[in-house]
Amino acid sequence: MLGQSVGLRYVLGVAVLGLAAIPISGSAELPLTPAISSTSVTHVDFKSPKPFDDVTTALEKQLGRFDSDINRALGTAPPSAAEAESKVRAMEGSSGLMIFSVRDHGKLLALKGRKSSARQYEIGNPLIALQMTQEDVRAGEYAPLRIYVYAGDDNFTHVDYDLPSSLFGRFHSLQVDKVAKGLDQKLETLVHSALGN
Repeated sequence: MLGQSVGLRYVLGVAVLGLAAIPISGSAELPLTPAISSTSVTHVDFKSPKPFDDVTTALEKQLGRFDSDINRALGTAPPSAAEAESKVRAMEGSSGLMIFSVRDHGKLLALKGRKSSARQYEIGNPLIALQMTQEDVRAGEYAPLRIYVYAGDDNFTHVDYDLPSSLFGRFHSLQVDKVAKGLDQKLETLVHSALGN
């Protein structure tokens, strides 16, 4: 679907450029063709006989909750860096991470008459993201991270995610790579703890 969308935009862009070969304004305009690159991403799939509800409860116990009110506070009366860091640290769970949002795909599937247990979590930590985006602002594309927990047809509960070091690796930054490898470890510890308890 994305490929078709990019392809359609490219064809439309070429057609528009063909019709407007000489810019009306007289200035040279950049063509609307995207730069497309390909990277390799490592996917991780943990599975356990532990029930879905037990796994999600154990995951959520280790995760704090991001309070979106902090965004408004940053915009109206910006706190000092130390005060902002303190507010974020107060939102962290024991894992050092927090939930930004939860999407219950099981409830969506119920609209089609299918009973399923599946949740997508957006998790991360603004302070960890900042360590990467200050080195390369493009790293914000993958922050927060996503993990997906679902009850599979194999009667196991799965916890899936893309390995952060493989996602952020496309930026070829030693500092970003270092932080991303730390996230690899945080996620592995988070999942091991959830599946083991």
